[in-house]
Amino acid sequence: MVNPMRMKMIINGMRPVPFMMCMLVIAFVYRFAIACFYPAAVRADEIFQTLEPAHRLLTGHGVTTWEWHAGIRNWAFPDLIARIWRVTDALGLGHSPLWIQGILCVLSLGLVVAFMGLGWIAAGRTGLVTCGLMGALWPDLALGASRTATEILGGNLLALGTIMAMGARLLHNSRPVAVPSRVAGYGVPCLYAAAAFFIGCGAGLRFQLMPAGFVSLAWMAWWCRRQPLQILLVTVAFALPVLVYGLADLQAYGTLFGSVFRNVQANIGENIAASYGTAPFYFYIVDLMGRWQVGAVIIAVFFAYGFRQFAMAATVAAVVVLSHSLIGHKEPSFIYAALPLVLVVATAAFSQWVNHDPLPRLGRRAMLGLAMLPLLGFVQEQSLIHIHNSNALIHLQQGAARQPDICGLAFPIRGEWSHTGGYSYFSRRDVPLYFAYDASSLAQLSGRYNYAITYGNVWSAPAADTAVACRRDFCLFRVAPTCTASPDYEQFGQLVGQYEARTHAGQQ
Repeated sequence: MVNPMRMKMIINGMRPVPFMMCMLVIAFVYRFAIACFYPAAVRADEIFQTLEPAHRLLTGHGVTTWEWHAGIRNWAFPDLIARIWRVTDALGLGHSPLWIQGILCVLSLGLVVAFMGLGWIAAGRTGLVTCGLMGALWPDLALGASRTATEILGGNLLALGTIMAMGARLLHNSRPVAVPSRVAGYGVPCLYAAAAFFIGCGAGLRFQLMPAGFVSLAWMAWWCRRQPLQILLVTVAFALPVLVYGLADLQAYGTLFGSVFRNVQANIGENIAASYGTAPFYFYIVDLMGRWQVGAVIIAVFFAYGFRQFAMAATVAAVVVLSHSLIGHKEPSFIYAALPLVLVVATAAFSQWVNHDPLPRLGRRAMLGLAMLPLLGFVQEQSLIHIHNSNALIHLQQGAARQPDICGLAFPIRGEWSHTGGYSYFSRRDVPLYFAYDASSLAQLSGRYNYAITYGNVWSAPAADTAVACRRDFCLFRVAPTCTASPDYEQFGQLVGQYEARTHAGQQ
């Protein structure tokens, strides 16, 4: 429990604003630099489940994957992206994914503020510094800030709301010494309502996070159990964004929350998700240990140390991991929502341990060690930032878009289609993209394209073809002076659907 007298000293005796502003600037530059210099997706869903449908809404061109044909995705987020792009287009700025990623990077700073706020309340200057460094620099958080995948954006929103609720509770428990009466009377309930709103946004955007969202909501309701109006306020704040997603489904599919019902039927009833592969129950723990290495041990120790003090955030993190561990198909990004919560609990607990450390010198060294953890994590996360194929393909796509004579771009690259940027990362809206997964499908495209991005030696380029650029295993070729057949903007999506169907049949 936070000591009220120490809280008063913290609030009245510190000026944290300069440090917080410095951390926010560093955090934004770090996050946006990743989006600028590494235009790649951690998962193909970032592009083909959000940016591509938004691009189709904006221009009429975009790869439509089977999920959209099956009606298992919600249109609210792609529609929002398309609306933002309409504004940037009207301003003459185009509709680059960087505009969306830049906005997400700015919004992600709220999570950094929440880290610093909780650290400051829980452990004063030590907590402010350590939580600030962790929130601003830890690689998973920096890499996830600009991602448009719903599990990552939804996870950031859920974590933001949960940390806000924890901070509000600590402020509430510090009354009346540390917090002015007007803050205690109005500020804490408003923080609870804002926290519930963000939790509802995250759980609604990614309905698989709903169990964790309900746990957070129930926790806040228990805290407000003697104040029914606060319970009503928190519940309404949580329900409003969830209802928006439901109404988006009603408009698109004619059923309230129709995409959720269809998703459950497809991935559980028809077992489609399992066709992409399954993993054992302990997959996520092993994956985190492999990526964080020594950092995983340190974080686990202090997470356990702080579990009781920050029980709400710790429990929500555990619910996210456990609920996704029960599902056969697993991806590391599925439990992203748990990562900020695990990190903030461990870092705040560490900060409190440093403050109570009987050996100040040891405490300062330990603090320095924690400050270095993000750098260690950055080294360990290079495989995520340098995503070889997607980074190479998107760079070559962007190079192809700069060719003045391009009239069609082909990708004879088999299963690597998901590492392309689709139409979203191709700035020439009047140029069609084509996908070929074998020699026969490539031959059917004759005359429709004059540039191609090839993989290795699967299709050898004729001697007359001109290599424009190469990156890693891929090369961009100019294969003809012009196009002789009419463009087909739907071919990419149709062939991807056929390729996926053939892949699923082979796996089954």
